[in-house]
Amino acid sequence: MLSYYAFKIPFKTPFRVSSQTLTSRNGILMVFDSGSFLAFGEIAPLPGFSKESIDEVLPVLVENHKHLESAFQNDEAEQLISILDAIHQFPSLSFGLDTLMLDTKSKKNGHSLAQSIFDKSGKSINVNGAVGIQDLNSGLKRAEELVESGIGTLKVKVGLDHQQEVNLINAMRSNFPDVNIRIDANQAWKTDEAINCLADFSEFEIEYCEQPVHESDIQAMKSVKDKTEIPIAADESVRNYDQARQLIDTKACDILILKPSLFGRIKNCIVTKEWAVSHNIDVVVTTAFDSIIGRTITAVLASGLGSQKFAHGLATGQFLNEPGNLPKEISEGSYLLPSKPGLGHHIDLSYFKKIL
Repeated sequence: MLSYYAFKIPFKTPFRVSSQTLTSRNGILMVFDSGSFLAFGEIAPLPGFSKESIDEVLPVLVENHKHLESAFQNDEAEQLISILDAIHQFPSLSFGLDTLMLDTKSKKNGHSLAQSIFDKSGKSINVNGAVGIQDLNSGLKRAEELVESGIGTLKVKVGLDHQQEVNLINAMRSNFPDVNIRIDANQAWKTDEAINCLADFSEFEIEYCEQPVHESDIQAMKSVKDKTEIPIAADESVRNYDQARQLIDTKACDILILKPSLFGRIKNCIVTKEWAVSHNIDVVVTTAFDSIIGRTITAVLASGLGSQKFAHGLATGQFLNEPGNLPKEISEGSYLLPSKPGLGHHIDLSYFKKIL
């Protein structure tokens, strides 16, 4: 039996994403009951990033409910997912169905997700901690809390008050000389401004800078990359394989920030990783503020696709008031990968509203 549930998970505080502020993370939880286990998939378009909305995806799920249910019961999900992906081109739908298919397959075979996808298992993967745009004392306090928790990489938001940000990162580097520091400009700068600002940060051993210029201006990104010592990472600029290919082919960045749920089929993530590596570009994997289901498979993908010399953006559950007795995800600066079959987590469905 295949069922759909709606979820609406509040952010602990309103969260700024791209051009808007979110108060909750909304999506659809798919549950396949095989008779001996439950398998899960999550569909959660990210406003400001995803081209599709939940209101567009839900009718597709309802219309194809019986076909999907039969496909999962008869181990024929791959073909139907491919058809729906070609017709509708809704990445969040394809990613959710892929997750459900992999969870089903893994639980049938008694394998972890990492074993099913990469034919290997792992225990944990390093994560970064975020320091928002704030004054010196508040920023240092936040950095200290993260470092004391075991986080070895700090991502600092910049692009609002340059001198204040320089002072904060200078203090962070002095107080935490062994910690990796990366910065995220969130498209805040023009080309020349980015070059000048990054020059001011260059003495602080910055790991890389995310999205210094507007996502649509690939040539500006390349200009900044070519004229600064700090490596440049593309974030908002890379939402699918075609955009990733353009960035890679034009040598516009040193690092790709890959959000798997925006890429649709998991094979798209794998192909992107292979193409990036062939051009000496690293891949860092991050969530799209998903629920525990999306975060777990994203962490597994990070363990197999992400560069192991970087921490990954997986510690986002802390921003959500998620219901239920969830397992501990982060310990000593690392995301704990599930060792049980499939996603490895029990989901209490009483917290969700059944749609179908």
